[in-house]
Amino acid sequence: MIRTVLALIACLSMTHVYAQRNMRQIWIDMPDSLVEYLNANKRTEMVDFYDMGVRAETTNLLTTKTVLDSIADDYAHVSLNECAKMQLALLKTSAGDSLICMVRTFMGEAAESVVSFYDAGWKPQDATKLMASVQPSQLMAKPDTMDVERYKQLVAFIDPVMMAADYDPENKELVLSLATPLLTNEEICQVKAILLQRKLKWNGKIFN
Repeated sequence: MIRTVLALIACLSMTHVYAQRNMRQIWIDMPDSLVEYLNANKRTEMVDFYDMGVRAETTNLLTTKTVLDSIADDYAHVSLNECAKMQLALLKTSAGDSLICMVRTFMGEAAESVVSFYDAGWKPQDATKLMASVQPSQLMAKPDTMDVERYKQLVAFIDPVMMAADYDPENKELVLSLATPLLTNEEICQVKAILLQRKLKWNGKIFN
């Protein structure tokens, strides 16, 4: 019985520790498997450089450059390499604990993002329960002055369909938009007439 009580106390204490951690500790403790070319020593080095007020850059294990662009108590922005960036947000929940939202964006012909969630101890969480589902059709709309056939033509330009996400730390919002790969500059200008952004705000339980 005593062992059970002690184990429960230890568990609750660890939960409290996780809830109180800031982004610096979250970043350092991130599992190496999430970015295999950036281990804990490299991540710690970057935080130390940032706190010293110098460029927080390191040569990662692929011998390319990774830069910690900014870090605060609840947010970090990292340029992983020339083709990828990462945003980390520490979100307070209505239950009194914290969640990590990770947005990884891969930038080739166009940006495409993956949004993942973890508890404060880096245990993966079900994203479908923490983020409203947004379909590509919700990121497009026909202007009143545009005829239906022209709208369908512009929609057909957006192929393949790629969705980008950007976290806004000031408003605690995920900003979703469609990318426009494989289009000429002229076609991109035309397609912009039908593109929308969708903003999902964190309400303590879900981005909605």
